[in-house]
Amino acid sequence: MIRRFSSVARQFGTNWFTVIMGIGIVAALTYTSPIPIPGLHSIGIAFFLLANIIFFIALGLWSWRWISHTDEALNDFSDPGKILFYGALAMSINVIGNGYLVIGQHLFTSATAILISKTFWLCGVVVALFTVVTVPYLLFVSHQVSLEDTHASWLIPVVPPIVAAATGAKLIPYWGTLSGQFFFTILILAMFGMTFFLFIMISSLYYSRLVYSGKITGVFVPSVWILIGPIGMSMTLFSTLPLVTQPFLAAWNSGFKALGMIFAVSMWGVGIWWIMIASLYSMLHLAKEESKIPFSLGWWSYVFPLGSFTAGTYALNDLLGNSFFAVAGFIQFIALIGFFSLVLTKTLIGVINGSLLTNKFPSLHPIQQKPKTQRLGYAFIPDRTL
Repeated sequence: MIRRFSSVARQFGTNWFTVIMGIGIVAALTYTSPIPIPGLHSIGIAFFLLANIIFFIALGLWSWRWISHTDEALNDFSDPGKILFYGALAMSINVIGNGYLVIGQHLFTSATAILISKTFWLCGVVVALFTVVTVPYLLFVSHQVSLEDTHASWLIPVVPPIVAAATGAKLIPYWGTLSGQFFFTILILAMFGMTFFLFIMISSLYYSRLVYSGKITGVFVPSVWILIGPIGMSMTLFSTLPLVTQPFLAAWNSGFKALGMIFAVSMWGVGIWWIMIASLYSMLHLAKEESKIPFSLGWWSYVFPLGSFTAGTYALNDLLGNSFFAVAGFIQFIALIGFFSLVLTKTLIGVINGSLLTNKFPSLHPIQQKPKTQRLGYAFIPDRTL
């Protein structure tokens, strides 16, 4: 049993944390839906518990990999594909923490659930800041990539701060004093800025890649949907902040609400446009046998980004109280459940038959890397001759 655990841990990748992100956000949406559905909360609790179980199993495997297979774990930092998924680790922490705030209060005392949520959030912020600094730095000084290697998955390590910002906005009222709440609001806005402008830059690079380098292969098609994630999280953030900052912004809050409405609705329009683009791109591949989309954990890109956008639409409904966004969000939620059911079923089959447990953690860049650095051990020190 221990040998089996060690074997799985050796090839365990942080891409498994995308599963937790997907299950966790679906669970949270069952409690934030503006349109009540009988039994939905019970389903949400089941998924919340499942997400927690998988999270701690994944955390155990990931930790054991660092303890028993340290060299392989360190080598992930030299692979421009594997290192991206440290962002999934950061986001999964915040998704689980948000679950304790939204669902946990129905299972534990409010004080306990809020304390756990705040603890997860702070841990998620630390890991998010680590990924958003480390991965771009390595890309600049160590990893050798070309235009053809540019994929939407480059967003995975830079998106965590905005996920932390969106989930942290709901925690603002629980930080005690008004000065403390103001401090965390500033921190949250700073993390939003950190991610949002990186999102614009990477999206521009990806747009250029799609225009100038031809159609991407089927294995990368699910990643096209990733761009919807930061859009949905930014909608959630700016729809939530005006509702929780009234105590310390006072007269300024009406202007903040107007800004939030304009920004969130504008981003909703961008998100709808990209959903149509991503859908057309996916159908283009499905229509041709030679460009099929093979199943992998990358299919969770169909779940979390769409879940983020649905959460943003629900947040817009909370801010504006307009039934249009309640209905639009419900339609998105139904579509999300369809994607989620398919991907979760295929993932469970892959775990049961062992195919997802025996495959080595894949690199998204199967090209020979030409390091830009002279690496001394595992210290990432730029070559001074460059």
